[in-house]
Amino acid sequence: MQFAKVSQLFLLFSGLQHACEYEDLIRGAMMQVQASMRCGADADDIRLSYLAAAAANLRYRQILAARAANQPAYAGDTAAHRSDSASCSLAQQLVTEYTAAAADLLRDDSFVFRTVGCRREGCV
Repeated sequence: MQFAKVSQLFLLFSGLQHACEYEDLIRGAMMQVQASMRCGADADDIRLSYLAAAAANLRYRQILAARAANQPAYAGDTAAHRSDSASCSLAQQLVTEYTAAAADLLRDDSFVFRTVGCRREGCV
């Protein structure tokens, strides 16, 4: 992943003009994706850049929603705040789609042991 490409995609997803304010957010998303990569996965695969940009966009949308939730609400003003949760939901769907697209490059952390036991009596 290259920072410039992830930043470009973040701007596309977020609709912002400049990413300077959100450089740390973008770098954090890139580190999150790198940490979830499989051993030997190609770090330059474009799907990872899209996933990192989508993750950064999700964090950006969550920040906007948190800011909006802290704003005072006046009579009849509550409907305006509902769009923030909708944009977070859409951003989450984007992350889910790009995670699925890059699944072969990412570790599968969903594996869980359901039961552990033995064949002897008294063991469960």
